[in-house]
Amino acid sequence: MDNLKTPHAVKENQKRSVFILKIFFYFTLIFLMEFLASENIRTPTLMVNFLKATTFFLAGNILVSLGRIITVRFYLRKKNENIFQKNFVLGINHIANIINVGLFLISIMLLFNIDPVNFFTSITIVAAAIALLSKDYITNMINGLIIMFSDQFSLGDHIRIGDHKGKIVDVTLLNTVLVNEDDDLVMIPNTLFLTSQVSNHSRQDFKKLSFEFELKISGKFDLLGLEEKVKENLKPFDQHISMETFSLKTIAIQKDSFRLKIQFVLKSAEKEQEREIKRAVNQSLIFFARENQ
Repeated sequence: MDNLKTPHAVKENQKRSVFILKIFFYFTLIFLMEFLASENIRTPTLMVNFLKATTFFLAGNILVSLGRIITVRFYLRKKNENIFQKNFVLGINHIANIINVGLFLISIMLLFNIDPVNFFTSITIVAAAIALLSKDYITNMINGLIIMFSDQFSLGDHIRIGDHKGKIVDVTLLNTVLVNEDDDLVMIPNTLFLTSQVSNHSRQDFKKLSFEFELKISGKFDLLGLEEKVKENLKPFDQHISMETFSLKTIAIQKDSFRLKIQFVLKSAEKEQEREIKRAVNQSLIFFARENQ
């Protein structure tokens, strides 16, 4: 990992450079405040408050950044490229952002000479009411952090949740964002994500394909012929399919139709190859349905 510069490692190096600049700016402000105090220079109150607020925010931001850098650096050293969880770093970044927002609000109070302790004490009842009204939002935020630090899901994993199937491209404090097979963005609320049944196909050693379909009952209908037709169309993909896992099942027999299911396992989960195999199966089903009309 030390010799391999992944995009995340590059971003971490950039953040360290920004961290050094913040330290330089912080000590510059400290020197400026000391200079103004030692020279007895009359400084407007608003200017003094601005320097105090900025110094407070930078000091807190530097401590948060230092904790974030140490945590992420330790994690990057511990993990290798194959098992690196991008969502862990994402979670650390979100926590750092939340703390920085709190520091910024306190800095604004210092700028206008408001005592933060008295302020928060005086709005305790209001804060409780706001928390009660926004409990769904807060729950979503907490669930988002749980997903980020979970070792069961990671950015880039292919999952299925309810009727939605796709790749995890982002986890925010409100939603888990998927890209489905049609390249559409699907946003799943974090609370729904954690309370629903989720299948993580990326954590499996194989990829299972299933096709559920319905065919009308006719005198020409031949279940064995359908199976042979599909297998014939799949012959060009023999090296990508475990044909011994192929199965054609009858799910339900209705008054005028059959509900059937074809299922088999792929040896590899290449997206383009998977699309071609799906196309071949669907084409077989279309031809068979036409022939048996």
